[in-house]
Amino acid sequence: MLPSDFHREEFIARLRVEHARILPPSVEFAVDDGWLLLIADRLHDAETILSKHGWIDRAVIKQIKEKFGELRIYIRPRVEDEAYPDELAAEMEGLRRVVSDNSAVTCEICGDDGEIGNFGGYYQALCPRHSYQRRAWIARGRKGDIFHD
Repeated sequence: MLPSDFHREEFIARLRVEHARILPPSVEFAVDDGWLLLIADRLHDAETILSKHGWIDRAVIKQIKEKFGELRIYIRPRVEDEAYPDELAAEMEGLRRVVSDNSAVTCEICGDDGEIGNFGGYYQALCPRHSYQRRAWIARGRKGDIFHD
């Protein structure tokens, strides 16, 4: 769970400084706060893998988003027609699976334990509290705040 004094913009700004080699200022964090700690851990992992293979200055994050209830961090070669060597590609695929697996059991709103559910055709990884709030919001005709205390 995120601390009560958590500040999203400060946290993201710190990530941008710490991971400036692979995280351009233009990349949007198109996820809720609950996954930001996962992102921080995986950015560190990505840099470790890329450095090990001599690719730290040759790869860049293109997107950070949610898709089908899971976190996606797209890290691609800086040069469009370049491809990762096989060993690096395998490690990056392993990292992609870790990102996906961890996010599927983490509430994207608060960071507590959660699971992916289908909410009126929209998939989200939510804890029981936020799952209840989302379902109640749908039952109200999608009116008012979705996530309220």
